Amino acid sequence: MKFSVKTEYGLRAMIELALRNGDGLIGAREIAARQQIPERFLEQQITALKRAGLVISQRGSSGGCSLARGADEITVLEVIEALDGLVIDMDCINNKIHSCSQVAQCVIQEVWQGSQVKLREYLGSVTISDLVKRQEQLKDGARVKS
Repeated sequence: MKFSVKTEYGLRAMIELALRNGDGLIGAREIAARQQIPERFLEQQITALKRAGLVISQRGSSGGCSLARGADEITVLEVIEALDGLVIDMDCINNKIHSCSQVAQCVIQEVWQGSQVKLREYLGSVTISDLVKRQEQLKDGARVKS
């Protein structure tokens, strides 16, 4: 399983928005600079996150974006699926596409389904707030070593 750069950048942008929660709208340029993300690429991710109802954004000179809900209410799973679609999208377990001729007796399909359930449970249990807390712990640890 491999997550895309879109997902990584989207999660980093969500972390930045959570860190700046209460500061009003934050511009894509500022998020991009602080998180070292290409601005044009980030704008595409923000559009997808807005479409999914995870961020609020406004264009214009006083525009920017913010989280649509609290950081403790937005899960990593929601962000991933907003940017990349289903976490595990195997044709043989997709309800709309059953391309496997052995679907009725396929034990491999059971493995894919089981792993999808576990991964979705885990990613659905981790919030943006959890990521922010962990990032702050890592920064604090880095400061102690300096």
